[in-house]
Amino acid sequence: MSTTEEYLDGLLQETMGQKEMIVNILPTRTWNRLGMNESQIQIEWPEESVLIKPERLAAGVTWEKEISGKEWNEIQTGMGREYDAMAEECGTAGANRTDTVNGTVVAEENAGAGSIYRLTAEAAAVLQNENTEWTVLCVDYKNGSYQNRLFLDAKENSRLKVLIVFRSGEDAQGTSSFQVKVHAEKNAKVQLQEVQLLGDRYTCLSDIGASCGENATFELLKLELGAGKVYAGCLTELEGKKSAFDAKIGYYTSVNQKLDMNYTVRHRGKKTESMMEVSGVLQDDSSKLFRGTIDFVPGCAGAKGTEREDVLLLGDDIVNQTIPLILCAEEDVEGNHGASMGDLDDATLFYLCSRGLSREEAERMVARARIDALNELVADEAVQKQVQEFMNQKR
Repeated sequence: MSTTEEYLDGLLQETMGQKEMIVNILPTRTWNRLGMNESQIQIEWPEESVLIKPERLAAGVTWEKEISGKEWNEIQTGMGREYDAMAEECGTAGANRTDTVNGTVVAEENAGAGSIYRLTAEAAAVLQNENTEWTVLCVDYKNGSYQNRLFLDAKENSRLKVLIVFRSGEDAQGTSSFQVKVHAEKNAKVQLQEVQLLGDRYTCLSDIGASCGENATFELLKLELGAGKVYAGCLTELEGKKSAFDAKIGYYTSVNQKLDMNYTVRHRGKKTESMMEVSGVLQDDSSKLFRGTIDFVPGCAGAKGTEREDVLLLGDDIVNQTIPLILCAEEDVEGNHGASMGDLDDATLFYLCSRGLSREEAERMVARARIDALNELVADEAVQKQVQEFMNQKR
């Protein structure tokens, strides 16, 4: 294709609302023939934002709608710069407005639509109570292409707990594009849970970026259960001394589902710690690519990082790709990684079948147990039930 043809093709795609971009870029390239260095995607350019109101807002946490997210631009994210630029360009919101008074939602009738929101936790309100309440957000999609951004701002010595549920109608189709940026100041603790229950005609783009100060902690729980195509990324910068990152990721694919993930933790501060645990199930004709990177940069002496993935393979024609990566530019560090995969072992299968289960029932029981174990960690019982109902309908 000539340069002129490429230019005209690009104009045509823009006219039709299409956007091409490269996402989930591996921090250090491997062999191109593996097809794991990055992913090139084409999506509908987001035209709308979902109006989000907290179903439950924790005391001492402020909910705001923002005009611009420029002050958060320094926080990089897992899906990469091209996606971040799109999210910034799509970021259109109304006037800055505080939706809470002493933790109570107000002025709902004038909420308006917008794509940028902020949750802020102040230390004075929550420092004395380690069992801080959870803020619960439900993001419901119809047909269309949507873009939203959420900033989590945990001030010094504060606690911020946020649960986000992504849902769509069974027959709804479109693109869900959602970005979360986290700023955890000294001694702050942020816990973020994301439960994705989209219909299989949806494409899900899930992007996270976090910056942790001295002795700050970021804990992430993600359940990727729906959507026909999922592209998810997370980049956590452990900048302060003794800061920490803990991630638990679960996934369960249906037939022909595609899952593409890129998780990176960058150790900058001394004595920082990270743990990434991934547990998933792949079924017939589904594909998964997991990139997990622990990056020890110069100056992070005493840092420790671990990543593990365990995959259960159920069926044929499964594409299962995993690239655990440790980058080390500092001597006094400790890094561990590992991945295990396989189908249901014969001993377990024989035992369950001897109890009257068919092979299919036995496989489904073991597979569900993986998701159930993570679902028990979800902070809201109503959401746990939604996960159970979603899994009961999943093929």
